[in-house]
Order: sequence, then C-alpha cells, then structure tokens
Amino acid sequence: MYIVFLLQLLIWSLFSLVEWRSAHDHFIFKALLFVMFMYVAFLLALRFRLTKKRACWTTLLTIAIYFVCRQLFWDYRL
Repeated sequence: MYIVFLLQLLIWSLFSLVEWRSAHDHFIFKALLFVMFMYVAFLLALRFRLTKKRACWTTLLTIAIYFVCRQLFWDYRL
C-alpha cells in the first residue's frame, strides 16, 4: 500500500503540472481532467491488488493530502 500511496502522489503532482499548463481552460475541462486523473489513480491502486474499497479510500486519502499540501505550499511560500 505504501508504494501505491507514493505512486498516486506522483500522479497528483503530474496533475498539478498539467493543470498549470492548462491555466486558461474552462472549469468544465479542468473538472474532466481531475476525474481522469482520479480514475487513473484508482486503476493504479486496483492494479496493485487492493480491494475496490481500499483502493477507493487510498485514492481519496492521497487526493486530500495532495490538496492540503498544495494549499499549505501556496499559503506559506516565501
């Protein structure tokens, strides 16, 4: 599960890069991009033989940690 967690954080970092590159896109396209990355992260967890419930919780946990850390970074950067 630790490997899945790290790989999913890598996926969310890639999402941040792609979101930055698409700064001028409409909200609906950014939402679709988020859903696509969430689905890929979920499939990655399933690929590592986690149950669907555990894969879902792991994905939601990595999303929450990613967005909290991203917000803290932008709030407290120098």
